[in-house]
Amino acid sequence: MDGQAGGGPDAGAERPAGRRGRIRSPLLDDGQPAFRWWLPLPGAALALLWALWRGLTADAGGGAAGEFLAQLLWPGLAIFAAAAAAAWLGWRIDLD
Repeated sequence: MDGQAGGGPDAGAERPAGRRGRIRSPLLDDGQPAFRWWLPLPGAALALLWALWRGLTADAGGGAAGEFLAQLLWPGLAIFAAAAAAAWLGWRIDLD
């Protein structure tokens, strides 16, 4: 007998399900929704504030609206993505 049948030596022991069974993940699944509607708001606010600041401090010759849109696309999208990811990870890790 190889221990996999009903009467083997390991019949009553629970086997870990791969690596996740051996090490408990810090991203706990505690019944909360995985993504709340407000999680992207800090990233959007930071990206908009950055683009607004750069647009207001731009040279008059370049055009404030053009600078605002350019900054909103880059690095605004990267700021949004990084802040949204940090907010989501902070929500899922749930350090108490």
